[in-house]
Amino acid sequence: MIALKRGSVMEMNDRVAIVTGAASGIGRATARMLSSAGAHAVVLVDTDEAGLTETAEVINAEVLLVTCDVTSQTDLESLYAEVAGKFGRLDVVFNNAGIVSGPPPFPDTDLARMKLVVDIDLTSVIQSSALAIQYMRENGGGVIVNTASTGGLNPYLSDAPYAAAKAGVIMFSRSCAELHKQCGIRVNAVCPGVTETPILEKTGGGTRPDWLGPIMENIKVLTPEDIGQAVLDIIADDNIAGEFIVVQNEAR
Repeated sequence: MIALKRGSVMEMNDRVAIVTGAASGIGRATARMLSSAGAHAVVLVDTDEAGLTETAEVINAEVLLVTCDVTSQTDLESLYAEVAGKFGRLDVVFNNAGIVSGPPPFPDTDLARMKLVVDIDLTSVIQSSALAIQYMRENGGGVIVNTASTGGLNPYLSDAPYAAAKAGVIMFSRSCAELHKQCGIRVNAVCPGVTETPILEKTGGGTRPDWLGPIMENIKVLTPEDIGQAVLDIIADDNIAGEFIVVQNEAR
């Protein structure tokens, strides 16, 4: 883990970026901020077509909307082939798609839901990164940022599958550190604290988990833009590779 100097922004002119989970929340905010920083094109990826359309309306760059199930190997391969065919380059990938388990808490969570959490939050990150690396390796390098969580840093019984998946994202990103020296590709993880996004209402029955209430009473909840700025800071600093960057909640 390292600290970031906030506010620096990579020169994004002519850059092409992929953002998964772009239909709302952190993905939407980061996609907008990448475009505002000067990105040539932003590829918006999600299963929520209506949300993608709403995100596209706030992007000041060329936009490609891709309805993609990140748990599908075929969909991921098609995504990268489409981006390569349309733009001929790929500079930034923000693997941000994710869900929580929702109620009931572990160990009573539905087994299929547990598997889906791991498939979306960890396996898709690994597979998407692998495809990005294969392309970037042949085209001069690039930057990959994976959304982990502070929930992946500490034992967390209520949603143990989520915590395990996010811990896996952190270790996967750290394990990719040598790619910076080998082929100019920087892979890092961003670890948001509790952030005000639709994820908690959209998953696990449409309500916020009961355990979250007491936590939110004692902290200043982060905004999606807080996380988007951290992502841009990671992209900007060529010295950051194989790291996990924590965006902490301040106490009230």
